[in-house]
Amino acid sequence: MSVNTNANMSVLDQIDAAFLARWRAGAPPAAPPAVEEPPPMQPQAPPIDELPGLPSAPDATSITDRLLAAAWPEWNGLAAHVESARLRGRRVFAIAGGEPREGRSTLVECLAATLRVRGRDVLCTTPTGVMSVTAPDAGPAHDKRIVLVDAGIWFPAGPIRRQWLAACTLGCDAAILVRKADRKPAVARRAALEAFGVEVLGEVLTFTDTDECPATEPSS
Repeated sequence: MSVNTNANMSVLDQIDAAFLARWRAGAPPAAPPAVEEPPPMQPQAPPIDELPGLPSAPDATSITDRLLAAAWPEWNGLAAHVESARLRGRRVFAIAGGEPREGRSTLVECLAATLRVRGRDVLCTTPTGVMSVTAPDAGPAHDKRIVLVDAGIWFPAGPIRRQWLAACTLGCDAAILVRKADRKPAVARRAALEAFGVEVLGEVLTFTDTDECPATEPSS
């Protein structure tokens, strides 16, 4: 059986020409990539010599003091994320999670302390206090104050409860999600919040060492 090499080359040339013509005209859009979970927040802190000084705490016995001292650059990086969002018009920041004892209250306390050292006016409140902060007679929304909300559990076990979430997010402009380091990420949480107009700044991974400090950790 003979092979017609010239004929085969002619077919290949036609295929190549068609491919080049299609490429020059613009290939059809590729299939969208699979949705991936956004990485946990990795605050980018400025160089150590540019950080504001850590508040002196000679006894340093509280969880807040110990955490600030142990990771001062990281706390400044997280505070910088919040300040950046404030410049974009975000004012009320919710710290929210999906289960008890994730360290949300501790996160609020440490973040507030860091922001104050950086010269920011910070107000910490609870979900019931959000509406009083955002009420028409509460002052202009364009002031420089940063409001941190210890928002509690927005994502209880099971499917996302959208009506519940809509009520939780009232008055909040942005959110920092919290989960324990041994829990799996849940990409749907970010999408659900953004559907309600809440900007998700990122996710903080925490853990609770109940053996070492059961009495000093704030309840969430």
